[in-house]
Amino acid sequence: MPKMIIIECSDEEADRMVEQLKNMVAEYEYHPYHGPGKLYEFGTLRIDQPKQEVTLDGAAVDLTRREFELLGLLAEHPNRALPAAFLHNAVWTHPDSEHGEEEVAAYIAALREKLKLDQPGSPCRIVDEDTGRGPGYRFTCSAG
Repeated sequence: MPKMIIIECSDEEADRMVEQLKNMVAEYEYHPYHGPGKLYEFGTLRIDQPKQEVTLDGAAVDLTRREFELLGLLAEHPNRALPAAFLHNAVWTHPDSEHGEEEVAAYIAALREKLKLDQPGSPCRIVDEDTGRGPGYRFTCSAG
């Protein structure tokens, strides 16, 4: 529940406090992940960060911005389990700590479907894994 504090002060003091609050908020503000612009190739899966394109078997895969950023983070750290909370904080501008794991899970499910990662013979997978810091995901690929 939001709290309100009433402070009586001069206009100059109020301006100074507002400026201090703005600086504090800016210091702790979340910034969405923007990949360094690499190109990843895992067999027939190609992730082109500079062009913001993903292709599978040469065909373009239509991903949302968040799906693309999540995939980029996972591809940047192959075979390493990344906590859902980390992924959420890295990709969402203003993460919702109450629903973060659920949001990430929904986007991971969409990635699995769009990239056909659950189909037999798919060389790549996004594996659910307990990271010790909560649920997470690990991108594995036998081709690369």
